[in-house]
Amino acid sequence: MYELKDQYLTGVEMIDNQHRRIFKLADEAYQLLKDENILFKDDSLLSIIKGLREYTEYHFSEEEVYMNSIAYPELEFQKTQHQKFIVELDKLSQETVQISLENQDDMIYKILAYLTDWLQEHIEQFDMKIK
Repeated sequence: MYELKDQYLTGVEMIDNQHRRIFKLADEAYQLLKDENILFKDDSLLSIIKGLREYTEYHFSEEEVYMNSIAYPELEFQKTQHQKFIVELDKLSQETVQISLENQDDMIYKILAYLTDWLQEHIEQFDMKIK
């Protein structure tokens, strides 16, 4: 379900490849939601969030270096947006520690909703400006 569509391609291969990886991690959360063979999803979900956090930190750093190299005028704003994303992932991670069998799918929906909104808005409104 989650894949980097052409409308989100910046034309910068490094950034597009990194965005693909982030979409792949979001898709792992989606697949976890749909997997009825896993009863307790908390460990898998924590692993996905940890992977998202680690990879997005790497990606943001690389993206900011690239933006600096092309004198991207909104670099400081991008850095602020990137930091807000990391903070939100940390909050979601803390919430995940307290999930139960009854609310685990709701938590995955919450994470997916956040990722979907953020990826679409951030890439379309900000990352596409580096074309």
